[in-house]
Amino acid sequence: MIYLFNPEHDYALANNGKHFVPPLSAVKFAQDCAPFLRYLINPDDIIFQPYQDNERFLSATGLAGRPMKVEGIRPWGWDALVLQQLRSEGFCHDVAWDGYVHQVHALAHRRTAGKAIAYLQQTLPADFHMPMPAQEITSVQEAEDFIRQYQDVLFKSPYSGNGRGHLYAHGKCSPTLARQLTGVIRRQGSVMAEPMYHLIQDFAMEFLCDDSQTRFAGYSLFETQHYGYGHNVLCSDKQIEETLEQWVDHKQLEMVKEALVQFINKHIAPSYSGFLGVDMCIFEDKEIRLHPMIEINLRMTMGMVAHLLYERHLHPQATGTLHLVYRNKGLEPLIHEMEKKHPWVMEDGLWRAGFKVLHPVDPETQYAICVLLT
Repeated sequence: MIYLFNPEHDYALANNGKHFVPPLSAVKFAQDCAPFLRYLINPDDIIFQPYQDNERFLSATGLAGRPMKVEGIRPWGWDALVLQQLRSEGFCHDVAWDGYVHQVHALAHRRTAGKAIAYLQQTLPADFHMPMPAQEITSVQEAEDFIRQYQDVLFKSPYSGNGRGHLYAHGKCSPTLARQLTGVIRRQGSVMAEPMYHLIQDFAMEFLCDDSQTRFAGYSLFETQHYGYGHNVLCSDKQIEETLEQWVDHKQLEMVKEALVQFINKHIAPSYSGFLGVDMCIFEDKEIRLHPMIEINLRMTMGMVAHLLYERHLHPQATGTLHLVYRNKGLEPLIHEMEKKHPWVMEDGLWRAGFKVLHPVDPETQYAICVLLT
């Protein structure tokens, strides 16, 4: 199996061009962090690094030559750009791949989440108190009407993720917001609008589609910052369920899980193979409620990374957090400080405690994926 870490995926989806040039920040993120995938792959798997002039192929243990036989390909996310990158190395030349990527692009639109929440409304009991689905808006006038009705509003670009492409309104549509919305609608055809919620806890359910079938792959418990991703908690699914059951009944979670498997089997799995994450939250609106469908990330997620790391590498007594860290002037001083402050401890061949960066670091490194265990 060939794996790729293409964090520019959300940008590439929005552009939908095979010759798209990603932002330099996204390219640097991929260059710095791609080797972390070695903690998720099997010994015979290969990591393809399209932005490296040398060392374009890595194995779980180090350098590798170009694979002669490929049994499967799993990028972080499928888009026209990554397909072109793979073809430049002699992979995926069958024209069927064009149709596959086109289908994935259509499914990755945020309106798929709208269809999912409509399905949940039909499937789950009437007393579930389902939040309203996001509304697709195609003009600034529609946005102004939505703001008047709901006051505090979150607008999302149809193709975006990790907090990117979010615009906020508080009671009015300012001239700046109107220009931003006009730009998104011009580029992507629409914008999704939803009321803002008083957030208590972010989490996600992760799924795997394979051979047109769907299975629940695990939970993800995470925190977001105003600019996007914060960190994931490294712990067991049971511990995540116990956290969520402070606010919602276990039966509710199981009903949502089963209904989502049905929806994905019907609407996504026939056209998509790989991991996907459904972001959810616990929020307060006069009472504490579950929002079971904030968005669908039709790609690998940091939540799934956290789940796999816990399952494969963490000692049963260890818990911690998975972080993405950025420093424009380089990370080496911070990393050395953290390693000194939190020495790395192994026990029975598993990660027990301390701080660890999951890929090589040099003076030019600006991005790091790391774990902090207690």
